[in-house]
Amino acid sequence: MSAALSVASAQTLPKSRNDTISSYITPLTLVGGQTVDRVRLDQLAGKADLDGFMIRSASSLTPWPQSKRWWTASLIAPEYYAVNNTALPFSINDGAVWAGVGTTSRLLGGVQLTAGPFRLILAPELIRADNAYFLLRDTARFYAPPVPKARSGGGYVFPWYALGPYSIDLPTRFGDKPIHRLDAGQSTATVSLYGIGAGVSNENQWWGPGIRNALILSNNAPGFPHAFIRTDRPWRTRIGSVEAKLLVGGLTESHYFDTTSTNNLRSISSFAVSLRPAFDKNLVLGAYRSVYATSKGWDRIAGRFLDVFSNTGRPNNRSLADSALRPGGKDQIFSLSARWIFPADGFEAYTEWARLELPYSLRDLLVAPNHSQGYTLGVQWARQAIRHEGKVRLLAELTSVEQSATWRNRAQGSFYTSRVVIQGYTQMGQPLAAGIGPGASGQWAAADYIEPSWSVGLTAGRIRWNEDIHSTYPFPLYVGYCNHDVSVFPGARGSASSRFGYISADVSYGNRLNAFFQEQSGCPKGNSVLDIRNRTISVTVGTFTPGRSR
Repeated sequence: MSAALSVASAQTLPKSRNDTISSYITPLTLVGGQTVDRVRLDQLAGKADLDGFMIRSASSLTPWPQSKRWWTASLIAPEYYAVNNTALPFSINDGAVWAGVGTTSRLLGGVQLTAGPFRLILAPELIRADNAYFLLRDTARFYAPPVPKARSGGGYVFPWYALGPYSIDLPTRFGDKPIHRLDAGQSTATVSLYGIGAGVSNENQWWGPGIRNALILSNNAPGFPHAFIRTDRPWRTRIGSVEAKLLVGGLTESHYFDTTSTNNLRSISSFAVSLRPAFDKNLVLGAYRSVYATSKGWDRIAGRFLDVFSNTGRPNNRSLADSALRPGGKDQIFSLSARWIFPADGFEAYTEWARLELPYSLRDLLVAPNHSQGYTLGVQWARQAIRHEGKVRLLAELTSVEQSATWRNRAQGSFYTSRVVIQGYTQMGQPLAAGIGPGASGQWAAADYIEPSWSVGLTAGRIRWNEDIHSTYPFPLYVGYCNHDVSVFPGARGSASSRFGYISADVSYGNRLNAFFQEQSGCPKGNSVLDIRNRTISVTVGTFTPGRSR
C-alpha cells in the first residue's frame, strides 16, 4: 500500500465541496504521465516514499478509498488522450493506442468498487484511430526482400521480419481502415490479505527505473489478460525492504502477421523483485525476468505460472547462415536494475541491464558479459529556481537493445524477436517493453521549468530503428554504411492543472532519415534518398489535479 500512499500524497484534491465529490470520483494513477512524473520529482526532493515504484501498475499506484464503510463505490475520473501524426506512425508508451497517421484518441473511464479486502477496478478504454494511408516504401526505387505469402500479413509486415532469423509480430500499419475498438484497459480485480494481493487484470505494468524505456515490461503495448500475486506492502527484513510480483497471462497476435490460425496465442510468465537495502534507503535494486512461449489454448495458460523459473535453453543461438524459424517452444529475457537518489542534491542516477541468454558459467560471464545484452542509463536533476515553488529539471536517458559486438564470433538473437516464438515479445503487434522496438537504440533528453500548477519544457530525441536487421542483412557495401534508419525529433511540452482538471501537451518535429532503409544511391549521400518529416502532437485532458510537486 505504500506506493499508493506516495501517490496519494502527491495528488492534490480541492477542499470543501470537492472533498465530497472526491469520495464519488477516483483519479486512476497510470504507470506513466503527469502523476507519476510529479511523484518522481517529490522522490528526488525526499518528500515521497520510494517503495512500489520499480514494480508498478495502475492498481498498485492508485490508493484504496479512505472510508469508514465496509464497502465503497465511485466513478473513475475520465481521461482523454489524443495524438496526431502528419506523415508516419509514431507511437511510444501509449498503451492500447497505436498512433498511426492522422488522429488517434483514447477515452478512459469506469467505476471502482471495494468491499473489505476486495477491490474491483473497471477501467476500459475506447480507442479510435484514423489510421490514414502513408507511403511505406517507394518500390519503384528501393529494393525490399520478397515476403512469403504465409507471412504477408495482408501486405503490412516489415519485410525483413518475415524471413528469419529475426521474427516478430510488428505490422507497419494495422489494416487500411479506421480503427474503433473497446479495450479492457486498466481493469483489475484484487483480493488483499496480510500484505499479499492476488487477482486478475488487464492493466499495463512498468518494471524498472526507466523514464522513457523499460526493458522487460512497459505501457508501450496494450495490456494483456493475466493473473498475479504480489506484495501489497514492502516486507521488512534485516537486509532491507523487499517487494515482488509474479504473473502469468496470454499474449495475442495481431491480425496482420500470418495466415495461420492455430498460433494466435502465447503465454507469458514474469517475475519481479526489488530491494531497498537497509544500509541505504535511497538505493533501490531490482531483478526481472519474463518467459514467453507458444500455447495451444487459454485453458493451458494457468499451468504456465512457474515458467518464469524454467530453463528455456538458447533457441536463438544459431548462426546467421541458418535463417530457419522453428516455431514451438520458450524464449526469455531478464534484467537487473538500480536506482540511486540523492535528495540533498535533487539528483538520481539509474540503470537497467538486460540479457537474452543466461551465461553458461561464471567464466562465460567474465569473458563476455555483454553477450546478448541491452541497457538503459539515465540521470535526472531538479532544484529550486526563479520562484520559491519553482523548479528547473534536467533529465537524459539512453537505451540500446542493439546486438553486442559478440555476434561476430558467437550467435545471438535480437531483442524482442524469436526463432521459436515467432510473434516475438509483443502484444497485439506492439513490443511489450522498450518503445524503440527490436534491435534499436535511442537517446532522449528534456529540460523543464516546473511550478505546482504548470510546467513548460523542451525535449530532444533520436532513435536508430531496426539496427540489428541493418547490421546483418547483406546490403551492398556502397550503401550499407549510410542507410541506417534514424529518427531525430526535437520538441516542446507543457502542462497545467487547477481545481477543475489538468491538461498536458507535447509536440515534436521528427525527421526520419533513410526511412525503412530507403537509400540506394551510395554514400555518403546521393539523390536516391527518402527522408520523411513528421509532426506529432499529443494532448491529455483529465479531471482532478494529477499531483503537484511541493
